[in-house]
Amino acid sequence: MEKKFVELWDKNKDTLSNWFSDNVMDYDYSDIVKKLFELVLSTNDYGCEFDVENMTTIDNGDYQGTQIFIIPIKTYQPAEYEHAVTHQSYGSCSGCDALESITNYGYDKPNDEQIKDLMNLALHLVQNAKFLYESEW
Repeated sequence: MEKKFVELWDKNKDTLSNWFSDNVMDYDYSDIVKKLFELVLSTNDYGCEFDVENMTTIDNGDYQGTQIFIIPIKTYQPAEYEHAVTHQSYGSCSGCDALESITNYGYDKPNDEQIKDLMNLALHLVQNAKFLYESEW
């Protein structure tokens, strides 16, 4: 677990919560990771802004599996140590997929319980996040 990511989560998580409450739930894990890195982890005092538009997703699953998200720092030709990674497992039904369980009751704007669950999912993404190689920030 990257200590600075957790510090940024504690400092900026309300921004993500507000984004969840303002938007209809028609997003997937990739959308959540992008917003997490854009709104929470790029808003920092460490001089590190993530380039979510150039995020790479690895997904070798079918009905279930794990998505691995690789997010570069926004810089010209980022080096190997300038990439963060996080992951999320998924399933084929609301009983084995966190996001599907949260959105199971429709795709309107989320209620308070759904926002709480979405924030918990995002926190797990933060707890899984780290740099591919040791970073100097």
